[in-house]
Amino acid sequence: MQDNKKAAFYALTACIIWGTVYVAIKTGLDHGLRPLTFAGTRFLASGLIFLAITAARGRHGLMWRDLPVLAILGIFQTGIQNALFFYGVELTGAGVSAIFINTQPFFVILLAPLFFKGSGITARRLSGAALGFGGVLVTSLGHGAMTGEYGLGVAALILSALTWGGSSIAAKKIMKGRAPMAVTAVQMTAGALPLLLAGMAVEGPPLTEVDATGLAVLGYLVIFATSIPFYLWYKALQAGEVGRVSVFSFILPVLGVLSGALLLGEPLDMNILLGMAMVAAGIVIVNKG
Repeated sequence: MQDNKKAAFYALTACIIWGTVYVAIKTGLDHGLRPLTFAGTRFLASGLIFLAITAARGRHGLMWRDLPVLAILGIFQTGIQNALFFYGVELTGAGVSAIFINTQPFFVILLAPLFFKGSGITARRLSGAALGFGGVLVTSLGHGAMTGEYGLGVAALILSALTWGGSSIAAKKIMKGRAPMAVTAVQMTAGALPLLLAGMAVEGPPLTEVDATGLAVLGYLVIFATSIPFYLWYKALQAGEVGRVSVFSFILPVLGVLSGALLLGEPLDMNILLGMAMVAAGIVIVNKG
């Protein structure tokens, strides 16, 4: 049985915490962390924390036959999605990455009806998604031409958003009858291992050039900005309808751009205020009723 009010609370809380991630990742990349090993270390540590908590609680609803499915989910949602995302952040910036990665609700709303009977594409839902997506595009104006490394970074972020959207739909189906923390633990650990191994092969030994600021950022991401919001996000997907839950991530570009402007000195203009209003309106329209 769905509880969309509870799902909204979980999703909103997760998104507020996630709104700090973009600045943290950009700062870590500027202080010696490399994209693949950074992502792999972050999610492996968080996954191991979740595994320890799951083992201690002893109630997870998982069976051995679930592990291959969760491993595949992890490769896509944690591995591929974050490899693309971290490279996108490195090539663009905190605010821009927040804008483009969070086009994922648009993909979810279009794809979810193929898998869930309760996720029909209605005129109201399409209009809300279009308005929120338009807010993302309006917010992006003035951040530079989509050429060279910048354009490659944007392409990586959009592909990451598509992967995230598809993975959210898959996670919703997999979650039935299983504890969200257990699902999070297994998929996160499974997805982090290939990330870390690829990083060591491509980028060299991990953490060798990281300074104290980079290590502090990594600790913040592992303990606060990964474990807690991922758990809340899966709780939201379990409690509510996937299209309504996913649209809350439209607030992330606003939070990401604002934090990038306040903490990193990235551009802040009137487009952001207009985009913020459009994003908020899109969330209200999709969740109305």
